[in-house]
Amino acid sequence: VNHVIEGVSYGKKVSSEGPNGNEKVVKPSTMYGDTPMEITQKDAMQRAIDKKGNGDIVLVPYNDWAAVQCQTSVNWAPGSWFWNHFSGGLSHQIEHHLFPSICHTNYCYIQDVVESTCREYGVPYQSEKSLFVAYFKMLSHLKLLGREKSE
Repeated sequence: VNHVIEGVSYGKKVSSEGPNGNEKVVKPSTMYGDTPMEITQKDAMQRAIDKKGNGDIVLVPYNDWAAVQCQTSVNWAPGSWFWNHFSGGLSHQIEHHLFPSICHTNYCYIQDVVESTCREYGVPYQSEKSLFVAYFKMLSHLKLLGREKSE
């Protein structure tokens, strides 16, 4: 459920070099080729304009390790103490990927800080309100992925 759902980006490894001889940066993208981080960065800039009068924010690189962890995972029932314990922390997949050495019992306490930090820097933070919503979205996405390509 936590990685196979519509809107989650997929990272790619590219061994080719960019035009200047340095490693080529590949943006994590959805199956449709969209890069959700482009949208969330624009939203963060607009919030900065509305709040401060200018769009000055630190733009996080698309291939930043922490940003990739957030773009390629999804939470369900975020902040729920019950679901966090019942699932052994699987309901807070983003926090788990960012802080793997923290005991899962603390994920529900850091979730709001992680989410607000992502919003501040324009990094996608995907979460579903419940396990059931996430599960049915996952099934729908798997059905879509399993369709034969029509030519």
